[in-house]
Amino acid sequence: MEIGVITNPNSRKNQRKHDRTRVLQSIVGDLGKVVQTPSPDAIKPVLREFLRRRARFWVSDGGDGALHWMLRMGMEVLEEDEFRHHSLPLAMPTNGGSIDFVAHNVGLRGDAESLLSGLRRALESGQSIEEVEVDSMLCEGIEVTEEGDDFRSSRPRGALRGKTTEIPFRTLGFAAAAGGIGQRFFEKMVEAGSHTSSTIVSIVAKTVASYPVAMSPLSHVPGMPPVLRQFARDMFRPTLAHVCLDDRMLPRVDCTGIHVASMSIDLGGVMRFFGLADEPGQLHAIVGSPTPLQIIRNIPRMYLGKQMKGDVYDGPCRQMTMKAAGEELLAPVIDGEFYPNIRELTFKVGPRVRIPKVVGRKVARA
Repeated sequence: MEIGVITNPNSRKNQRKHDRTRVLQSIVGDLGKVVQTPSPDAIKPVLREFLRRRARFWVSDGGDGALHWMLRMGMEVLEEDEFRHHSLPLAMPTNGGSIDFVAHNVGLRGDAESLLSGLRRALESGQSIEEVEVDSMLCEGIEVTEEGDDFRSSRPRGALRGKTTEIPFRTLGFAAAAGGIGQRFFEKMVEAGSHTSSTIVSIVAKTVASYPVAMSPLSHVPGMPPVLRQFARDMFRPTLAHVCLDDRMLPRVDCTGIHVASMSIDLGGVMRFFGLADEPGQLHAIVGSPTPLQIIRNIPRMYLGKQMKGDVYDGPCRQMTMKAAGEELLAPVIDGEFYPNIRELTFKVGPRVRIPKVVGRKVARA
């Protein structure tokens, strides 16, 4: 078997495509197998089968989150005794998710159908397939969970009710909005139910419009619209955390921005960050306690992908560690996936991931 595909029926693009598995299987044909994985629990058994059948390519059909879970589960499977001598196959993301920053970063264009068609044609014709290697980010820490709970990523913060315990947390990722403005931004995108470029622009506009009201006595004026009274206050609420960059501890714990990545990202063509992360062997951190006004003044720089100014560090690092400084636990967003109830977390350069740079081929729709 050459190609192993996992398709996530819960991703936004697949929720109404009830014949998704059949369609993708018809494209890969006898060169591969397509398996639907409705939950993270279902991924490991599938990846074990792919490894036993020597699949050279692992393909995730979904957004950045689908790739994230495939790599996270793949890392854990490769540590099992049966597979310790195996290495991670080429991992291919596909477009059609919310942001698709990994696919865009390496130059993959087209949807899953066209990319799989291109991959199949290349294999059948014996063409060489270009590989792009990118740094991943190893994320390790401590998670607080209820006994008997599993895969807590869908649980909202503050939802722990029963007896809790601390367990090791470990995953691979490429970019994290670990606290402050970036993490609040993703919360607003989830509330909006849409991750398009227009949603990004809308959140930025509401933040700017709300700032002079929400952050002043005007918020108490009777009849003030809720979006003006509260939106910016939600967005600029700091994350209380002790943050250490390499060997340097940040002096403040009221962090309005905690972000780190192992690759540059482009959010819907509206904002660009982490340009220094494309240098091999280093992460790019944007961390600090900029004031709300400083953040707003940096919006043009975010659009242009320039270095942030103000009370913020915007530059390279080898490692970033954060630990909750108050009663509220951390809730980092890693590759668009929420991980609530984290006590502490360390980000460092992880293993390099090989991605096939496939040219998408148009597929006739049934």
